[in-house]
Amino acid sequence: MNTITRSFFSIFCAALLLVMLEAGAAFLLFGSTGSAENGQELPPMTRLGDLEGRFADLDGQEFSFADLRGKVVLVNLWATWCPPCRAEMPFLQNLWEKFKDDDRVRVLCISPETPDELRADPLSQSLSMPLYSFSTPIPPELEAESLPTTYIFDTTGRVVFGHTGMARWDSPEIITYLEALAAGKTD
Repeated sequence: MNTITRSFFSIFCAALLLVMLEAGAAFLLFGSTGSAENGQELPPMTRLGDLEGRFADLDGQEFSFADLRGKVVLVNLWATWCPPCRAEMPFLQNLWEKFKDDDRVRVLCISPETPDELRADPLSQSLSMPLYSFSTPIPPELEAESLPTTYIFDTTGRVVFGHTGMARWDSPEIITYLEALAAGKTD
């Protein structure tokens, strides 16, 4: 191979690699979304309050999904080993800060990892919002194919939005949507 051909081949491979990396980053940032309004398929799910399973905060206080009846609930399924999960945690922290004193809305970040694994990770020490771990087997309806996966449930317990992949959960659109759901102004 002469020098010109070799240079062209190197530039072509570098450009191809850059395009592949950008496509992968776009997928991680935007993932796939679905909502009841746009007709995209959401997982078959019973009402939130009917889901079997319990989860606990890092202090060991247990909760059930039945405890959440009548509330708007954002359930974020995540793990400490998941880079997109870690990247969206500041946005979830901000969203939790916005609604922490509003009894109508709950922001729950639940991991399949043990409380000890969560406590040992420096990320958990940098957040003021509570983190949760499943204390019983994960309800089959919440078993995600990839992480992070987030569901929003309305006050009737119906899943109205699902998203797989990283998202900016503290955006004005999400905040307005959750407030409208809590006020009963959205289907």
